[in-house]
Amino acid sequence: MQAPEASRVRRQSAISLSPGAKRLLSFGLSAAILAYLGSAVVQIGWQEVLAVLPANPLFYLLVAISYMATPVTEYVIFRRWWPLTPRSVAIFSKKRVLNEAIFGYSGDAYLFVWARKALGAREVGAGPLAAVKDVAITSALAGNVATLLMLGMALSMGGGPAVEQAFSGPAMRSVGFGFALVISVSLAILLFSARVMSLSARENSIVFVLHCARLLIGSALLLLAWIVALPDVEVGTWIVLGALRMVVTRLPFLPNKELLFAAIGVTLTGAAAPQVAALMAAAGALHLAGHLLSYTGASFAESRGDALVQDRAQDRLAQPAGSI
Repeated sequence: MQAPEASRVRRQSAISLSPGAKRLLSFGLSAAILAYLGSAVVQIGWQEVLAVLPANPLFYLLVAISYMATPVTEYVIFRRWWPLTPRSVAIFSKKRVLNEAIFGYSGDAYLFVWARKALGAREVGAGPLAAVKDVAITSALAGNVATLLMLGMALSMGGGPAVEQAFSGPAMRSVGFGFALVISVSLAILLFSARVMSLSARENSIVFVLHCARLLIGSALLLLAWIVALPDVEVGTWIVLGALRMVVTRLPFLPNKELLFAAIGVTLTGAAAPQVAALMAAAGALHLAGHLLSYTGASFAESRGDALVQDRAQDRLAQPAGSI
């Protein structure tokens, strides 16, 4: 039994990196991500974008609060199990940027790797695999429920023709099929939740409610920002757009979803279509610029301090929920 163990240790030693090499690799990956985001931002025609951005500062405040709703909510969720400090919001900001701008679920992989390294042998309420996996699943379920509710609201407010037209294009047909697939996977997860989920039903129910609250607050703030920017547009039009945006953001493995949503938004009809399309395009560009600023700021904040509570006596604050 000792020979295989010794061989395994030798293999791990052979592939292990020195602390300096790890820092260099981490810096290289961050630089590559920032370069990718920066190149995408540079390619945007900012002169045209700035020309259509609203002058009302309330618009930008609402958009900023809506943007931060996701990392702040995830901090609240994971703080239930891990001894996190407020500085760890930077970790969840990075996670969001990676998921939305780079590759679907790459942010979850980043969080899992970070948690395994940062938590080490600490006794926590939920292990990295259980926590990251179940939170990702409950987030997807909450998002799908919220999307169906938004679509139902859009149809009930007389947005049926607009919804039909929005989904009639070739691009949106593919999006619709993708969303149907996501819904099917969600139904399968619900049927086999006992085998798929690792945390207790109580913990996952609390996480689901928190995700629903995040989606409700974030979507309401974004809709309010659109209304502030173009108050003459009917509220029903924004509801349809909000439902369309949620459908697009539900699709996994799709980078820069906000820009895709902005491109699809130009299919709207009516007198306000040019203004709405211009605002959606500008908002998509602003969202991508926000990713660049968020990732840069998060990297700086992460380098300035520990995201975990150092006092081991406080580690016991994490609530037990079963772990892997």
